[in-house]
Amino acid sequence: MTLVEVLLAIVILSVGVTSMMIAMSQCLSVVRTARNREVARGLIRRVDIENPIEKVDLDELSESGDFNDLKGYVWFRDIIMVDEEERPGLFEVTTRVQWSERGRDAFEEITLFKYAPDAESVSREI
Repeated sequence: MTLVEVLLAIVILSVGVTSMMIAMSQCLSVVRTARNREVARGLIRRVDIENPIEKVDLDELSESGDFNDLKGYVWFRDIIMVDEEERPGLFEVTTRVQWSERGRDAFEEITLFKYAPDAESVSREI
């Protein structure tokens, strides 16, 4: 009778330990993803500081680059004029930081609007 109880206890213990290991692995994966996204948000702020957008020079363009101190992260920025006829001077600025996470591409992206009615690109078209 005690041998059966010991074997049953070992089976229950092994199932519990296996479940805990799976849960811990998933938690570590979530923490890694959250850390990468937080780094990407900081890098988006860094792109805005190191490559500022001047409202006078604002024009439609696409630019990209990488970070010398962080390998595997690259950034892209697209500036698009929203509506040339009804809203001259309204630009949509999309900044994206991209990296590879476990063999798949992941990214963090921020889109904002800038109003620059005095931009050269706006005054040339009017």
